[in-house]
Amino acid sequence: MKFVVDETSQGLTVGEFLKANGFSSRTIRRLKLGGKILINGVPAYTNTRISCNDVIEVDLTEKSGIVPSPVPINILYEDDHIIVLNKQPGVVVHPTAFHYNDTIANGVIYYLNQKGKKGGFHPVNRLDRDTTGVLIIALSQHMHNLIQTHGRMKKRYIAVVEGVVKENEGVIVEPIARREGSLIERCVSEKGQKAITRFKVVKRLKDLTVLDIEPVTGRTHQIRVHLSFKGHPVAGDTLYGGKNDRIKRQALHCAEMTFFYPVTGTYLSFKAPLPEDMVNLINSTPYLRFS
Repeated sequence: MKFVVDETSQGLTVGEFLKANGFSSRTIRRLKLGGKILINGVPAYTNTRISCNDVIEVDLTEKSGIVPSPVPINILYEDDHIIVLNKQPGVVVHPTAFHYNDTIANGVIYYLNQKGKKGGFHPVNRLDRDTTGVLIIALSQHMHNLIQTHGRMKKRYIAVVEGVVKENEGVIVEPIARREGSLIERCVSEKGQKAITRFKVVKRLKDLTVLDIEPVTGRTHQIRVHLSFKGHPVAGDTLYGGKNDRIKRQALHCAEMTFFYPVTGTYLSFKAPLPEDMVNLINSTPYLRFS
């Protein structure tokens, strides 16, 4: 990242200037130790005083410890700071003990290596293994922190749920907690964290409903838990009561994400088309068609 010092910032130290521009103390220390802060092309100390029209450059590139592996990724957008993907179903986002080299993270690092670029892997949003759609990856911890700090992020999902939802729209406000005795499953519980999900009916089918969903909060499995609690589990979601006779994974897709991007100072919005298996599910259900 490159900054040009204006009159309002002259006289500050480099450290003070970077803090004013959203850099954490931890990030500044890491950059200082790595010699990654330059003033007018010369390495600088964080206590160096800056003058008007000085050019401050910060090298945010990271070397990731994630093993590169040729996992397919579908890129919607990329620049020096972020990569936006349309995630496919059946692939875990981040390496785990059971998924060491077959995740989205492995694929992103492999892609960066092939281009001769360095970068970390810092998901801005999280998608379950079998959830598809827009996935934003920050290539540095600093950029991840900046996007999260601004907090102006809106997510829109499409879900196909079992049964016919009667209301045209509504809001589900129910706290969510980890189910006792399970490492994975969540449930509605008075002991849980506040969770809010808005929904609108897109299309009513014979025995399914297509919903447009906005999760106001971001709890683990929030949409799946809330819809199951309402009596309309996501089709294919066997963990929360759905049936997988017509689709083999939860019919849940992150269709759009809008967020404030500090690099440009503007909002960016990305859309991902509905995946084939969800289109087939909708179009194979009698009487109505998705449009």
